[in-house]
Amino acid sequence: MAKFKGELTFKVSFNNLNIPVLGQRITNRIIYHKCATQIGLRTPWTKIDRKYLDKNFKVELTEVSIKPGD
Repeated sequence: MAKFKGELTFKVSFNNLNIPVLGQRITNRIIYHKCATQIGLRTPWTKIDRKYLDKNFKVELTEVSIKPGD
């Protein structure tokens, strides 16, 4: 087993996202959760049912920095 350290940067864009307005903090948290879920759904090893893939989201891996760990 090898150890690595690094950083991945994703850009998530969405359009026509239907979210209930429950207050600024709660609404933002719902949006953050939905974005993170869409990133996870696009991995080949996800255990989340792919029926939750939303075509209103576009996920891009914009930056990768991976190095051998300590």
